[in-house]
Amino acid sequence: MSHISSAVTSRSTFLASSDTLLGSMNRTQLALFKLQQQISTGRQIDKPSDAPERTSTVLALESQISDRIQHEQNSQYASGLLDNTDKALGDVTNILRDAQGVAMNMLQQRDSKERAAQATIVDGQLQGLMALGNLQYQGVSLFGGESSVAAQQPVFVEFLGGVRYVGANSNLTGDVGGLTPLEINSNGQEAFGVYSSRVKSRVDLDPLATGITRISDVRGAPGQGVQLGSVEVMVDTTVIPVDLLSADNLGDVVTRIQHAIDSVDPTAGTFDISGNGFQLTANTGHLISISDINSGQTAADLGIIMNSAGGTASVGQDLGSHLTTRSELSTLGTAIDFESGLKISQGMVTKVVEFSSAMTIEDMINEVTRSDLGLRLEINETQTGLNLISEVSGLELSIGENAGGTTASDLGLRTFGYDTALNDFRFGLGIEPEKDKDDFAIALHNGRSFQVNIDGSANVSDVLNVMRDSAVRAGLTVGVLGDIGTDINIGLALDGNGFQFEDGTVGVNNFRIMNLGTSLVARQLGIEAGAGLGNQIIGEDMAKVQVEGAFTHLINLRDGLGNNDEFGMGIALDGILDDIENTIIAHANVGIRAQQVQLQQERSQELRIAELQLLSEIQDTDLTEAVTRLVQLQQQLQATLQIGSSNMSLTLLDFLR
Repeated sequence: MSHISSAVTSRSTFLASSDTLLGSMNRTQLALFKLQQQISTGRQIDKPSDAPERTSTVLALESQISDRIQHEQNSQYASGLLDNTDKALGDVTNILRDAQGVAMNMLQQRDSKERAAQATIVDGQLQGLMALGNLQYQGVSLFGGESSVAAQQPVFVEFLGGVRYVGANSNLTGDVGGLTPLEINSNGQEAFGVYSSRVKSRVDLDPLATGITRISDVRGAPGQGVQLGSVEVMVDTTVIPVDLLSADNLGDVVTRIQHAIDSVDPTAGTFDISGNGFQLTANTGHLISISDINSGQTAADLGIIMNSAGGTASVGQDLGSHLTTRSELSTLGTAIDFESGLKISQGMVTKVVEFSSAMTIEDMINEVTRSDLGLRLEINETQTGLNLISEVSGLELSIGENAGGTTASDLGLRTFGYDTALNDFRFGLGIEPEKDKDDFAIALHNGRSFQVNIDGSANVSDVLNVMRDSAVRAGLTVGVLGDIGTDINIGLALDGNGFQFEDGTVGVNNFRIMNLGTSLVARQLGIEAGAGLGNQIIGEDMAKVQVEGAFTHLINLRDGLGNNDEFGMGIALDGILDDIENTIIAHANVGIRAQQVQLQQERSQELRIAELQLLSEIQDTDLTEAVTRLVQLQQQLQATLQIGSSNMSLTLLDFLR
């Protein structure tokens, strides 16, 4: 409350009166200064000392408002990116629908010249699709996902006669203020389909456990990972707790448990890694056991709940080591021919990728990358084997053996292997046998022949067995490739891919394989051929792999039109119809994400307004109250000056009276 100091009296000394007067004036002027500052700045709290009890609240609100502003800026950018992606996907759908129209019209139009002319139009549509795929918004690719490809650099490039995608397969995310970041663009796989999907190995490479195997890289004995804690080691009658909480790899486990054993008796026994787990061996005259403490499960997860006595080894459970890029090839539990390598044909280019100098899985991955075939070798989702993926649309991929090696089969990466399904032949069209009829015949030099019916066959191995059984029923001797003294040898090509046949008979008749009746099975299997007087027939790889996506199907349509290939045109049309459906789904997903960004932006704005209002109530100056207070202080200062003037004008006589 404003007041005028009454400390100055007629009995005060001049110095005391002046000090009192000056103090009162200083306090009033300071209050006036602060009030004037509050009115001019609009804030009643300028620094923490002005209102310590409110400082933490003000700072928290200011930080939150700053975050809101950044989120709104992120949202504006995300909206722009998603809006452009949304529009581009609409244009993609239009191009594919136009290509669908061309294909349908040309299947009815039999004129080869007109079809060739339309091939040029489809090529233009292909270029348009690439242009859309390479669109960017403020330096970020619409369809590059979270790719690190530099601004202005395309994510779709022409490569070996096809179209290669060099972007990422997961989307870019942005923090727009929600609980989790939102995806703010699309990627090539989602929008166009840019990766092959079939060369996925079912071979478990079964890496052995080693000292450098990280605990996070094993499935654990129960298959649910390893929960680290403490275990209990008993050496004879002495019990020692062992803390494994900070253990990083299996070598750490060995070191700590062995140290516990040695601390009781260095001659008691050994604990080490063996095969896919651990092994405990107590020497003669000793008993060693390992168990969990109370309700712990570390020992159970590590598969080391075990007892050993008198020199008998106790073997722990299989830890199920994951295959990682660090896995050494020498530790793989499966015998693999790394010397011969993979014979890979990508389109018209064939190369041998060999791993003789590779030491780890990462080295193998690098060798495939260095082949520059647009391929990617990766560890599968279960971390047990390898997948080989093509990033190039429009090319046919074949992975076979090199010069009699077994690398492709050992790794489970052969496109034409024993377990290759017949339904995967001819890019998914499969094999079409005529039920209850012989499909093809094999004739030998000596004039003998046999017929084959593949009804009921599901994969390549089944077909091989049927052919061999049919030859045996015809009274022929059958061997494996390279055998001498047999009538016919049947197997898979020792170099490259496909079925391989060797005629061991002598005669003037041609060695040949032919379809029977209206069957096309021999052609579909890639074995309809004649060797004349030669003794070897090597079939085609009819189980090649291609990327099933928009670029592949447009390329196939263009080539089908140019070659007047009606069958190829029809297959391309079926693919384009699938592409349209997939693009519509991608379009819808982008639209949903755009709506989420917009809703989050609106919510952020609403929250920011509420926070600003609260901050204003805490921090801003009430002008009505401030002006009233200012007038009071001015009056107080004026009164102080008047009293001071009156008191300071007293003389000595006034004081003596």
